[in-house]
Amino acid sequence: MNRNDDKECGFDSDRRSLVMLGGVATVLGAAASASAQTSQSTRPLKIVLHVSDPDGWPPALSNARNLAQKYPAVKVRVIADGGGVYGYQGSNDIVSVMSTTAKAGVEFQACRNALDEKQIPVTSLPPYVKVVPAGVIALAEAQGEGYAYIKP
Repeated sequence: MNRNDDKECGFDSDRRSLVMLGGVATVLGAAASASAQTSQSTRPLKIVLHVSDPDGWPPALSNARNLAQKYPAVKVRVIADGGGVYGYQGSNDIVSVMSTTAKAGVEFQACRNALDEKQIPVTSLPPYVKVVPAGVIALAEAQGEGYAYIKP
């Protein structure tokens, strides 16, 4: 096909160049998208579990335990606020599971505001529990750090 054929078909060389350029841009865009997806999938998954009442502990601990056992590369943090801080009290099955999952790398945090409100002394908490000033702020900060929020 020569230059005259292009004009007979309604195309000129500038238009054909634009079409080719558009095709190249599409291919490059697809490659960039695939690259971004690959880099996102190689980032470690991070999950924050929110426990705001005592009944929330069994499902949260089930999730934390399963993640720690089956997906050890996943970073898991459990944040308790409100009535959820009661779960850190005493010697029971829940605290036993917490201890095991903490040893597997799961982080546990308790809201200082809730502890004060419930009159729970920090010294009564298990040693693996980190006290944070405010549970809501800790949840927002975790999400800002890339944690996915889950309330089981």
